[in-house]
Amino acid sequence: MDSLPPSMLHKILSTVATMNIRDFGSARIAFPGFNEVKREDHFYRSANLIYLNDWVDEVSAVRTFRLKCYRSGNPEAIHLRGMYEFFILHLVDERREKIHLAGERGCELAQFVDGMLNLAFSVDHRGIVHNYPAFTRQYVYKMFQIICSWQLSGHWDYDKPDMFLSVAERIEPNVPCDCWCSQIDPPEFEVSLDGSRSRWKCDRCFWNCAAWDFCYQIHLTARTWPIED
Repeated sequence: MDSLPPSMLHKILSTVATMNIRDFGSARIAFPGFNEVKREDHFYRSANLIYLNDWVDEVSAVRTFRLKCYRSGNPEAIHLRGMYEFFILHLVDERREKIHLAGERGCELAQFVDGMLNLAFSVDHRGIVHNYPAFTRQYVYKMFQIICSWQLSGHWDYDKPDMFLSVAERIEPNVPCDCWCSQIDPPEFEVSLDGSRSRWKCDRCFWNCAAWDFCYQIHLTARTWPIED
């Protein structure tokens, strides 16, 4: 361990903190090099928090760790706090700014959420969405796999904001039934990242279906956030 560079120690300690906050404390005690890394502001700015879910057993430690990351400008901490305030506290308008800021600072999940929120809120009176984000289809499949993974989803008996529900209800998820792309014979298929095949959709149908799925799934990624005194 003594021969490892600080960058490698940083990566190891960040991974440990993501998996279990108690092991994070134990690692700092077991090896002085980890304790040195932990004192650096850069560690809290770049720690991976998306999969940290140790809230029930280690309330105080997780609270302290997340707040240090947030105060250091960690983009994932900013995103998690924005998601909490948006989906749980229902501070709909002003808290989208945190999600957008986290995306600008490099949080991949925040970039996806910000783009898809813009898409979902662009629905017109016919139930058709506009403002397509510059995401590839494979990227959308990848992010939905992350959103739906058991490590990330944590729906704890809270509701989506009423405004968000109303948007979801206005989106027409069955556009392919009335579109020319559903009439292609023989049908064309595309392969997702998990190897599953689905019928190819034109851009209009693809983004309408993606926006509808997003509205009903993204709130599962919101987490309880430690409120400061």
